[in-house]
Amino acid sequence: MKTFIDTNFLVSLLVESEHTERAKRVFEKIADNDLITSVNVIEETLYILRRIFRDENEALVNILRNFIDGLELEVIDCLPLNGFFEVFKEYNLLPNDALIAATCKHYGIKKIATFDEDFERVDFLEVVKV
Repeated sequence: MKTFIDTNFLVSLLVESEHTERAKRVFEKIADNDLITSVNVIEETLYILRRIFRDENEALVNILRNFIDGLELEVIDCLPLNGFFEVFKEYNLLPNDALIAATCKHYGIKKIATFDEDFERVDFLEVVKV
């Protein structure tokens, strides 16, 4: 089964937060799945990490690259607005979330590892829980 990895989940695995323990438990549950993320999630993750670790840009890129390679996390391109506006409107999502949901729909990804409750409104995605 394919499972999409969202930004807040990825950041929680990389940086200690209130969600880190839960992220580790969810990860144990999905570790045997095909783990997938998109370019916009990588960009958003780097943006958040850069804000946390202000002057360590090169180190952050290497940490994220090694993490993705270690997980065998497949990085797919985000879609150029295919289905974006429909998902954005129908599920009342923020733009990046609508792009993630439209990407999942296009690629037939039915599960998402996230702590963003907005994805629970998306009827074609199952939020992985522990």
